[in-house]
Amino acid sequence: MTNLIPESDALERMGSADSAGPDAAGAPSSVRVIDRTMSILRVLADSADSMTLTELSQRVDLHKSTVLRFLKTLEKGGFVASGQNGKGWRPGPVFLDIRSRSIARHDLAGLARPLMEEACSQTGETIQLAILPDTSIVYLAKVEPLDPPLRINTQIGARRPIHCTALGKAIAAYRDPAEVDAILKEAGMPAFTARTLTSAEALHQALAKVRADGFAVDDREYNDLVSCVAAPIRNGEGTVVAALSISSLGQTASAPRFPELIAVARDTAARIGELLGWHSQTPR
Repeated sequence: MTNLIPESDALERMGSADSAGPDAAGAPSSVRVIDRTMSILRVLADSADSMTLTELSQRVDLHKSTVLRFLKTLEKGGFVASGQNGKGWRPGPVFLDIRSRSIARHDLAGLARPLMEEACSQTGETIQLAILPDTSIVYLAKVEPLDPPLRINTQIGARRPIHCTALGKAIAAYRDPAEVDAILKEAGMPAFTARTLTSAEALHQALAKVRADGFAVDDREYNDLVSCVAAPIRNGEGTVVAALSISSLGQTASAPRFPELIAVARDTAARIGELLGWHSQTPR
């Protein structure tokens, strides 16, 4: 005899043998639970404001008690959050984090490319976009001038360390210092040039300057011939999810033209952030 499980339990035990029985329409109950869960999350994600239990139950066409059981389980996992006294439901931090990571990995490059092309045309330099998914940055996009005399040797999907790249520092500056230390412990701080930072203390000082200035610099720290400036990109929640860099061959960070590259990098990064919902305060 099949045991019947309340939907709230089925949600918590999704995929278990007890929640796999068919419903009246012939669909497994686990599939029905997943479908209802997605419906609730989709409605909350599409709403500009938080929603009451009554509003939500009407939108998903389920009884309030059923919706509440789903919401309570989702709230435990951080997928939804409620206001004071359980009123006003909205997407939770875990849901928003997953959404942000998805945008950063998949949608960001497409959104950013027209602005990267504009920056490349404006400066005549190589423009790159990267994220920090684990212990090293990963390049998502690259735009370079047509027929440059020399090309900067980076490829989409390539990885670079955080301690000697402007992109790495521009993102790591906004991560928890303990997370940065954990990255350094695993990845190390090898010297690539005589100018590479090789101590955690020196890097943390550099990251503090990044936060103060709003941009990061790699002054021939990874490659003796290349200097870069990078600016952080924020999403709609204000989280730094990526960075944009301008790389220049044969030019140092003290070159007269470098402030122009800094300004273009910051402006372009801010405009990309606005496409992600960030209300930038960076002056144009």
